[in-house]
Amino acid sequence: MKIASAVAKADCANLQAVLSEIATQAHQTILPKFSLDALTAALNEREILRFTSTPEGVAFPHAICDEIAPSDSGIVILTLLRPILWGSHQVAIVVGLLGSKSEPWQQVRNLARIARVCSQADIRQQLIACADDATLLNLFDKECNKHA
Repeated sequence: MKIASAVAKADCANLQAVLSEIATQAHQTILPKFSLDALTAALNEREILRFTSTPEGVAFPHAICDEIAPSDSGIVILTLLRPILWGSHQVAIVVGLLGSKSEPWQQVRNLARIARVCSQADIRQQLIACADDATLLNLFDKECNKHA
């Protein structure tokens, strides 16, 4: 599982700002040839169908596209400076998944692993407490790979 980027304490006021931040991070790290507008649209498309937030305060927006090569698939994690309303839940952690349509099973596998990590209250608290991007990236990577 490739964690492309982590942003601790992202200052996003709403769902649209979060999706835009995920798209920007993905564009800068793993998908530079994919337009920023197309990434944002792909993430929005899934959220329009059904919100991906949980009562525990975590959201899992994802985009699975033909234009994303399997080798370019990745994950962006954000913790939010202030929780925001995502569907009917207040969310403080957002994990964006970007993947290839040619390997949808890989996205399901990654989502299951991330969900197991984020289902643990102590891990969620540790993620939220991370003060900088590097610490967040290292903690999330360590926890996700423990559950590989």
